[in-house]
Amino acid sequence: MKKALVLMAAFAIIGLLATQVSAAPGDYANTLYGQEGTAADGYGAINATGHGPAGPSANYLNWKWQSGSGAVSEVYSWDGDAWLVISQTGDEAIEVEADIEMFWSETTANNKIYFHIGNPSTLSDNDRLAYVSGTYAGNHPMYVGISFEGTSKNAGSFELATGTVKDGMVGSVDNHGTVITDQKFDISFCLSINGGPCIYPTSFGDGAHGTEPACLWWSPTATDMINQLHGYMVWCVTIHPKIDQADGNYALDPVLVSAPVL
Repeated sequence: MKKALVLMAAFAIIGLLATQVSAAPGDYANTLYGQEGTAADGYGAINATGHGPAGPSANYLNWKWQSGSGAVSEVYSWDGDAWLVISQTGDEAIEVEADIEMFWSETTANNKIYFHIGNPSTLSDNDRLAYVSGTYAGNHPMYVGISFEGTSKNAGSFELATGTVKDGMVGSVDNHGTVITDQKFDISFCLSINGGPCIYPTSFGDGAHGTEPACLWWSPTATDMINQLHGYMVWCVTIHPKIDQADGNYALDPVLVSAPVL
């Protein structure tokens, strides 16, 4: 699941906006249900292909399908053959298959943040800091992160030890409409899981098998999410304008993402 993390500043504005990204029907071929009846199916004796709810919902709803029948008539023999079968159709073997999909959900609250800096020289730590809270639940350890796909950001654009996006906040216009795209300042992120310490990102790169490119990642080992597969998380967002930062509106628009440990 993806959430858009939109950060804006008017004199320094940040807004975190959550949007869900949908995929085309063909993208679901490799869910466990999508693999049903193929060579990748873990149990080929039962094939539930086409027997779930219509459309993509068959991949994420809870449902069941049953089939098969059998009948036997026989008499008992006391010798080693035991039963003498008179007639038999189908079979009476009870076969059970359960596909449990890799699942993830999250919520976000207080994700639209406005910073107004009237006097940069008196800016306190509290003035520059905001918290975005949320919950999460899953059945598989997940990396969570912030994607900078489609931007010019690379590994050198970040300071992992402090969660800093160098020159992440980029100017748009000043208070009389002059373009100030040459003006920039830093912004930083850290993440707390279930009341634990605020952890800085552990890596930058592509997630999972390349499905989430150009991301800052928080390791589930570092955050202890690997042992706590449900709970709450808090993103700490801090802006770092200089004391002589030019007046104007500043913005950054990366995306919140997640990717499974493979």
